[in-house]
Amino acid sequence: MATEVEQSELNILEKLLTQPKSFNFYQAIRLIGHLLTYEAKHGGLKGKLDIIPLLSLAFPETDIHEIKRHSETNQFTLIATFFSLYGTTSPLPTFYTEQLIQDNDLDSDEVKCLLDIFHKRLYKILFQAWSKNRIFEQFAEHHDATYREALYGFIGLAGKELRNKIPNYSCLLRYSSHWVSDSKSIWSLKSFLNDYFKVPIDVHSFFRSIQDIPEEQYCLLGKANHHLSRTAYLGSQFKSNSNSLLISIGPLGADVFPTFLANTENINRLKLLLQLYVKEPFSYFIEVILDKGCFKPIRLACETTSILGVVSWLSPQKDIEMFKVRYWLK
Repeated sequence: MATEVEQSELNILEKLLTQPKSFNFYQAIRLIGHLLTYEAKHGGLKGKLDIIPLLSLAFPETDIHEIKRHSETNQFTLIATFFSLYGTTSPLPTFYTEQLIQDNDLDSDEVKCLLDIFHKRLYKILFQAWSKNRIFEQFAEHHDATYREALYGFIGLAGKELRNKIPNYSCLLRYSSHWVSDSKSIWSLKSFLNDYFKVPIDVHSFFRSIQDIPEEQYCLLGKANHHLSRTAYLGSQFKSNSNSLLISIGPLGADVFPTFLANTENINRLKLLLQLYVKEPFSYFIEVILDKGCFKPIRLACETTSILGVVSWLSPQKDIEMFKVRYWLK
């Protein structure tokens, strides 16, 4: 599920400087911010970005007119075409802009420099307002702890103690849309488990199995659950496929196979993830499959092949087509 997009830093910088009009205003600010952060971390000059408007009465084609870089100070200047006190989008009368253009032709820019002090702050506030409620920017780029805790709360991992029980819990965020959904599919559960454990996992619904009857539903003559053909069941077990899921794991290699046996760390994590992900009261039947090419003869005192009734066999390896371990997840 994870994707990687790589592009040379120099290519991005060159395109920003030579083709600024091809970038969105907010996208350009984010890219320049990443470049400045990268250079600061790798021993480069600590730069900054200033945003000022275009002094012109011509109607602009895009939100960005030009991007300049001063190599000596590593300072970027982005010239925008909107949200300004002069220019075509100014709320002030046109003659203010005309006067600034005349002053600029006479190399007198004191008033413009004064207004640009306000512009730099206004554009900064504009970008902060734009990114405030964009969760991706706040979480992935600004690393805001408030948004991080909120996202983990959506998937039931608000408590740090619970998150610490799940290795690599951050990858669960990509499935947050499935976690908060009222209805979940077998396909989404299968994709989620495959991506987290990095092994082949398949999920089958309506698995027919023998299940235990809860004690409160036992048939007691003259007291409870004794209505024939409706509530009366003989014995303590029954066959059903209404609320059972078969989770098939494998085929696995000899080194990975023992890590998915009952009561191992992986199975305990699987149990916790299922409790968080699936809200319905399902019963889970686990099937762990050993790859045929990984069979090893039984050896005493060997943790992998000496567990009686689980991973031990006496027949020749060539006679074993498929070895499976099955158990209920409790």
